[in-house]
Amino acid sequence: MTAETMEHRIDVRMTPKDVINIGIFAALYIVTVGVFNLLEFINPVMTLVSSAISIVAAGVPFMLFLCKVRHGGMVTVFAVLVTGFMLLIGSPPVTLLVGVVAALAAEAVLFVGQYRSRKLSVVAYAVFSTWFAGLMMPMLYARADFLSSPYMKEMGPEYVSELDSLLSPAVLIGFDVSTLVFGLLGGLLGLRLLDKHFRKAGLV
Repeated sequence: MTAETMEHRIDVRMTPKDVINIGIFAALYIVTVGVFNLLEFINPVMTLVSSAISIVAAGVPFMLFLCKVRHGGMVTVFAVLVTGFMLLIGSPPVTLLVGVVAALAAEAVLFVGQYRSRKLSVVAYAVFSTWFAGLMMPMLYARADFLSSPYMKEMGPEYVSELDSLLSPAVLIGFDVSTLVFGLLGGLLGLRLLDKHFRKAGLV
């Protein structure tokens, strides 16, 4: 890789087209996640199930977004928009931090593949998907505050009690690790469904 190419790859300046693509695909991603996350209102067990389904399903719009990514910074801005919206609807603030860290790690994976590797695009989505761990992370260090938050109060005392019993530290850690697995599945699903788009975008 030449010095000129390297400079191009690490350039984080956004063009108007980049900004539009980020906004469009972030919106598609949010809608996809939101639709399946509605399942969490059924019962506490579905809180975990809905997150798993959301990660897999959202692999489709995210992988399509990666067809448009050609330099650093785009995935991070995407993450800020997604997790920022999650904060607005009641998610804990740590979600934004975890989302940015996950996005930066995903950016590093894409950089290694020079933004052209199909396999590393799948890995990047798996890494990005770990932001879901932030949604329930306070249960590990501020459990009482999380369970008494306005969002949890809206779910009702019975729901909160069942959630408290279900989400032991071991279950939470297992869920955090599983986000990588479901991310890989979502990335593979997106790659399979969008194979023609990847080839047109020059990803090999």
